[in-house]
Amino acid sequence: MGEIKLPVKARLVQLIISGDGAPPLIKVSLYLNVDGTIITRTGMDEEWGISESALALLRTLDKEYICDIENEEGVILHGCGTMLMLGCPISIHWTLNHIGKNVILKDFVKVISTDQKAIYYEGLHIELNENEYRKQIVSFALQAKELFNKSSEKIILNELERSMYTDFWTEYDHLLNKYK
Repeated sequence: MGEIKLPVKARLVQLIISGDGAPPLIKVSLYLNVDGTIITRTGMDEEWGISESALALLRTLDKEYICDIENEEGVILHGCGTMLMLGCPISIHWTLNHIGKNVILKDFVKVISTDQKAIYYEGLHIELNENEYRKQIVSFALQAKELFNKSSEKIILNELERSMYTDFWTEYDHLLNKYK
């Protein structure tokens, strides 16, 4: 499938398509290595929502993100099977600050259960050139979009969910076009 380089050396290693009556959701296992610390990888029995995570990452291209596991969605989101980032706490968070022409990623936390049990990666910190960060996020988002487009057609009967689905992809496409 090729490598997806997130800002912290993540790559797509497994694709799982699920759907039990609901629209199929693309879920993946990611390999996430930050300066030698492996946060997630295949074999850890974790599934991540690729399109939701790609949108969350696209949002960080022009905004700060503060790690707050009790009040904010994560940056890498669990593939819960729920519709479009609706509050599942299982996720990976980090603080992202834009400083000049660089971004600083720090305060890494992986929430591993619905009761907010978490692993904290104390002192883990990485600084990247902002353009390199943008290129990696856009590349990831393009690949996520391609995978999603190859999945089966989504049939959404609920009007609210259909509206949320449309809003999700409108924002996704807007941010992707803005930064590619």
